[in-house]
Amino acid sequence: MGRGPIPGVRRAGAAVCCGAPVFLLKSIDLIALLGLFVQAFLAWIFVAVLMRVRRSEPASKAVADYSRAFLALAGALTIMSFRFFISHDRVPNNDAWADGRWAAVLSYMGYGGLKTLFGLFLLRGSHQFVGHESPRWLVRAWWPLVLAMTCAPMVIPHIEDLLALQAPMMIGCAIASVRVLPRDSAIGSGMLLVRLALMGLALSWGIHAVAVLWHTSIPLLRYVLAFNSFIDLAVQLTLGTGLIISVLLATHARMRAAERERAQLQRTIDRDEKLRALGTLVSGVAHELNNPLTVILGYAELLDGQDGAAAAKVVGEQAERCRAIVRNLSALAGQRRRSVAELSLQDLVDRIVRGIQRGSSPDAPVMRVLPVGPLRLISDRIGLEQVLTNLVVNAMQASPPRGEIVLAVRATPDGAEFTVSDQGPGVPPELRARLFEPFFTTKDPGKGTGLGLSIAHAIVRANGGTIAIEDGPGGRGACFRVTVPNSELAAIGDGDTPAPRSRPGRLLVIDDDDGVRDVVRGQAERRGWSVTEARSAEEALGLAVQFGQVDTVLCDLRMPGIGGIGLHDRLQQQDPEVLQRFVFFTGDLASPESAAFSRRCTRPLVEKPFDFDELFTLLARNAVARAV
Repeated sequence: MGRGPIPGVRRAGAAVCCGAPVFLLKSIDLIALLGLFVQAFLAWIFVAVLMRVRRSEPASKAVADYSRAFLALAGALTIMSFRFFISHDRVPNNDAWADGRWAAVLSYMGYGGLKTLFGLFLLRGSHQFVGHESPRWLVRAWWPLVLAMTCAPMVIPHIEDLLALQAPMMIGCAIASVRVLPRDSAIGSGMLLVRLALMGLALSWGIHAVAVLWHTSIPLLRYVLAFNSFIDLAVQLTLGTGLIISVLLATHARMRAAERERAQLQRTIDRDEKLRALGTLVSGVAHELNNPLTVILGYAELLDGQDGAAAAKVVGEQAERCRAIVRNLSALAGQRRRSVAELSLQDLVDRIVRGIQRGSSPDAPVMRVLPVGPLRLISDRIGLEQVLTNLVVNAMQASPPRGEIVLAVRATPDGAEFTVSDQGPGVPPELRARLFEPFFTTKDPGKGTGLGLSIAHAIVRANGGTIAIEDGPGGRGACFRVTVPNSELAAIGDGDTPAPRSRPGRLLVIDDDDGVRDVVRGQAERRGWSVTEARSAEEALGLAVQFGQVDTVLCDLRMPGIGGIGLHDRLQQQDPEVLQRFVFFTGDLASPESAAFSRRCTRPLVEKPFDFDELFTLLARNAVARAV
C-alpha cells in the first residue's frame, strides 16, 4: 500500500514499451503520482477520524493502535508523494533526488520505517481488537524490524529493490492480522470489510513483488507498477472504512451492554428502595406485634399442663407461626440480628440435608451433595442455614419426581460459594429480574408467599454476599449461586457456652408494657426466680439500690424517657460494674437508634418475642458469670 510511481518507468526514456510511445508512459507516470497524492490525503482523513474515535474511546487499545497505524501510513505516503513530486520534472543535471543520493536515501529511510510501523501497529491492533495480548515474537521483533527497514536504503538504494524487500513483511502482517480477526463477528459488516481489505493488501503486495522483480524482463509489468497506487487506494479505502465501522459498532455494542448493566443496577436499587420502605413498615408492625406475641406465647406456655392445655397448645403453635412470620419480615427488612461465628461448612451442609430428607417421600427428588472437604467460614450460621434450606426446598418443589438436586460448595479467595441446581423447568430470563422481589412468586396460587427468595436475598446481602440465578447444567433447570465472604469475628454477648437452666436468682425486669412484665414475672417465678419490676429506666434508677441486690437485669430498649439505650449509656459512664448485670431485649431493631445500639452494645441483646427457655438460660448464664 502506497508504493508510488516507480522510477523504472521513467528510466525507460524514449524506449517504447510494448509499442507505447513515450508521452503515454509519462502520462501514466503522472496519473500514478496523482494516485499517490490521493492516497496520502485519504490516509490523513482516516487519521483524523480515528483520532476522534480514540478521544471518545480512551481505554480502547485497538483504536489507539489503528490510529497509530494510519498515522504512520499517512507519514510514509506524504514522504513518497513529496519525493516523487520533486523528482518528476526536476531540472536537468539536478540529480540530488536520484536513487542512491542523500535526499532519496533519507526519504526512503523515513518511508521504510513508517511503513514497517504501519504493518506492525495494524497487527497489534488486530490482537487488541479481539482482546488478545501481543504475541512474544511481535514484541521482540518490533524495534529490530523497524530499525532494519529504516536502515536498508543505505545499502539498497533503488526503490524497486526496497519494495521487494518490504513485500514479505507487509504480506506477513496482513495474513497474520486476518488470522487473528474472527470470521463470524457480532460487529458484522465492518469486520468483513477489514478482512477483505487485509487479504487484498496481502494479494496486492504479492503481485507488486512479482512485478518489481520481473518488470525488466516483462515490459507489461511496468504498467502494473505504474497503476499500483490506484490498487492501493482501493485497498486503503476498504481497510480504513472497515476499521472505522468495526470500531463504531464495537463501541455501540459496549454502550448497549453498559446500558443493560445500568438498567440492571437501577432495578437492584429500586428493589433495595422497596425493601427499605418495607423495612420501615415492618419496623412499626413488628414492634406493635412483638409485645402481644410475647404475652401470648408466655401465657400459652404457662397454661401447658393445666385445664385447657390442648387449647393452650393450639394458641402457642399459632403464636409460633406469627413469631416466625414477624422474624421473616424482620429478616426481609434487614433487622435480624446476626450471630457471627466460625463454622464448618461440612457440618452446615449435613444439618441442611438431614433436616430436609427427614420428611421426604420415596418419589422425592434425589439430593446429591458434592464433596465439601474441611472448609470453614466465618459467617452467620443461622442465616446461612435458612438461605440454603430455602433454596434446596424450592429446588425440590421445582424438580420432577426422582429428579436430581445438586448442592455444591467451594472456597473463594474471600469466603465461600454455594450452588444449588435442579432439573425443573427453570426460570425464564424475563422473570429473573423480579425473582427476589417481595411477594413475587412463580408458584401456583396458594403454594407460595413470594417471601422465601426475598428473605434469602436480604440475609445474603446483610452478610455482604451475593445471590444470583442462572441456567442449570446443560441449560436444564435453574442454578442459584450464593457467595458469602468471611465476616469479622466479634464479641457476642450471648455466646455459645452452655449454662445451667436452673440456678434461679433475683431478677429486675424493666419494661413499660404491663403484659410483658406480667408474663416474664410468671415465667420467672415458675422457674424459681424472684422478680422486681420497673416501668421505665427512670424508675429503675430510682431503685438504684436494687441494682446491687439483683443477680441480673432484663431491660427493654424502647420505652418512654431515656429508655434502655439511655440507661445503658449512663451506667457505662457512671457504674460499668452494674452494667455487667444487664441483658437487653427489644422488638424493634429496624429504627436507626436500635440498629446503631446493637452494633456497639457489648451486653446480650435478645429479640422479642423470645423463647422463654432460651431467655432464662441466658439470664442464668449471666448470673453465673457474675458469681464467677
